[in-house]
Amino acid sequence: MLFHSLFILACFLLDGLIMILFPNSFDPYAMTFVPCLGLSALVLASRHMDKTDSLLMFLMFGMFYDFFVTREYLIYALIFVLLSFIVRIWSNHMMESVLECLLLAISTIFVKELIVYLYMLMSQVTQMRIALWLTNRLFLTLLINGFLVVVIIFASRTIEDYILLREKRIRKEESISWLDLLSKH
Repeated sequence: MLFHSLFILACFLLDGLIMILFPNSFDPYAMTFVPCLGLSALVLASRHMDKTDSLLMFLMFGMFYDFFVTREYLIYALIFVLLSFIVRIWSNHMMESVLECLLLAISTIFVKELIVYLYMLMSQVTQMRIALWLTNRLFLTLLINGFLVVVIIFASRTIEDYILLREKRIRKEESISWLDLLSKH
């Protein structure tokens, strides 16, 4: 879980770097891109965790996002926890293909952005119409993240392969130790 956490943290930090390099405009008529590499990495990594660890990771990184990126209080933590339940339901019906992982990540980004948009409408932070939101915020966010998520998928698979190799090596060393111990008696 340590490797997953470090990978997810690195992706969230990369999100922050992208936000610094390409700042968002508050003009509702400007095209906006919201990087979601951290969320994508979290979604992909959570598929290999049990329910409790997955939920805690979503909560922890949601609080991280609230504190360091949006400076909100528990809004994204709650959104991320809701997303953890949605991802768990969707993941049960999926295989491990690149296309399915891409669709899962993009769908999760869509749901997150939709929840944020609905929250902003209900709290009267924005008066942006849904058509304007779809064209100026969601379209570019999904398009650019679609390309970036493919890189995250392959990086995530590399980490999973490394973890599996490491576990096999540890199990092999343990079995050799047991055999040595048994042969001495």
